[in-house]
Amino acid sequence: MYELLDSFLEYLRLNRSYSELTIESYSRDIGYFLEFIESKGISLEEVNPKVMREFSLYINSTRKLKPSSLRRLLSSVRSFSRFLYKNGLVSKNFGKYIVYPKLPSELPKFLDEDEVLSLLSNLEDSVYKSFEVERRVKAIRDIAVVFCLYLTGLRVSEVTNLTLSDVNFTSDVIIVKGKGGKRRLVPMHPVLKEKLKLYLSIRDEIKVKKTELFFVGNSRNGGLSIRQIRNLVYKYTSLVGEKLGPHGLRHTFATHLLNDGNDIRVIQEILGHSSIATTQRYVHTSLKRLKEVYTNAHPHA
Repeated sequence: MYELLDSFLEYLRLNRSYSELTIESYSRDIGYFLEFIESKGISLEEVNPKVMREFSLYINSTRKLKPSSLRRLLSSVRSFSRFLYKNGLVSKNFGKYIVYPKLPSELPKFLDEDEVLSLLSNLEDSVYKSFEVERRVKAIRDIAVVFCLYLTGLRVSEVTNLTLSDVNFTSDVIIVKGKGGKRRLVPMHPVLKEKLKLYLSIRDEIKVKKTELFFVGNSRNGGLSIRQIRNLVYKYTSLVGEKLGPHGLRHTFATHLLNDGNDIRVIQEILGHSSIATTQRYVHTSLKRLKEVYTNAHPHA
């Protein structure tokens, strides 16, 4: 069974151009499934609706996953099943037996415009309060990272993978390598351009191994890791009393664009969403916010 998993992972790597991080996630998720049916003493051909229900209950009880994480894991198994069936490696598509758990109707958290202004102001202050040269240059880098996340809506993985050649100051665009190897162009806001240029002026002062990655750090490839970026974003957003990660800044970016009257199709393109349904969540977020303002402000609400 595991040689089939290897074939699937190779397909994702060569045919779908998935990142190693994504492939690792698929490998882990499907590994749980293969271990489960192995423990039951059955083959892939013997997987039926009852087995899939038992697997869902088992993985949920042992891993204590959030509904969204469980859906992602089951989706990995379903993609694996579809690959095997299409390539004639199994006689039935057992993935069709999967029943996904319902997700709570939780809207994404984001910062309002006043909170963002407070956040960015606190970021600037942190540079001038850092009198040690090493700390000051790293603070300038951190500011550039946070501005990049908020003013582009990039995923944290996309920020870690940015290279020097991806940032074009002549055309004022950033070339982003998104999910599935898809490339898109994201406009560079004038304020972001200023912060990135300032960062580049001190980039060589951060002592790291030579790398073409745009944001340098002490991870193995010479850049900043996803965890390091998450930590620095949590640190700075906590200054405005709203602990938020990189994805929260992405939500903030999209919500502010929508509130400013931008076309949802344009927002979809900038965010790199393959489905408009994903982008439409921000419509609901904006409507919820509008209702809250109305209820709190209207004298007869």
